[in-house]
Amino acid sequence: MVQQKTLRVKFEKTGKLQYISHLDLLRTMQTALRRSKVKMMYSEGFNPHMKITFALPLSIGIESVCEYMDIKTDISTDCDTVKNNLSKNLPADMKVIDVYEAESKLTDIKYAAYTIYLDYGEKSEEAAELGNKIFSQSLVVTKRTKKGEKDIDIQPMIHKCEVKNEYGCAIINCTLCADSENYLNPFYLTGALDKALGIEANHRKTVRVGAYFENGKEFK
Repeated sequence: MVQQKTLRVKFEKTGKLQYISHLDLLRTMQTALRRSKVKMMYSEGFNPHMKITFALPLSIGIESVCEYMDIKTDISTDCDTVKNNLSKNLPADMKVIDVYEAESKLTDIKYAAYTIYLDYGEKSEEAAELGNKIFSQSLVVTKRTKKGEKDIDIQPMIHKCEVKNEYGCAIINCTLCADSENYLNPFYLTGALDKALGIEANHRKTVRVGAYFENGKEFK
């Protein structure tokens, strides 16, 4: 039996790549791994596929500087070689930050941090003040669940949140629940702020900037 190990790839997905689907991301990585000649492990059966797992798949329209992918490889595979070769075979807006042997599970991620830029024009300062108010109290939204749509108070899922007015924008810095039972998409915050303000932002940008264990330490 071939000995194998789990390597964790930390990477960025920014720019135009925020608009690709999770399936497109999977295909991109599979192609890049083949071209990089990584000794991947495959599933058994009629249609074997690479053993790849992603943490917290992103919604379309969100950039990230801290994506994580676990791959099963031959035990002899060198982390630095994977990093260098994979980097050469990825699109310009996708960058490998680090490759190392995984010592934790992807499901150990309990929180994800985001920075959200919302341009409300002359109302950006008002939006920042309103955001700090509504995100610190009960906030009921219609949330999609596995059983359908349901009205839920998302405030308990907001671990930390601060809204400030800078560069002509309302900037939300937040840490949200990210486990399978209480995952909170940051779009619920922006939607709630749009609704409370009575207008939609002229421009918006959402970036995932961190992932954390339950104890608050940075995920690795």
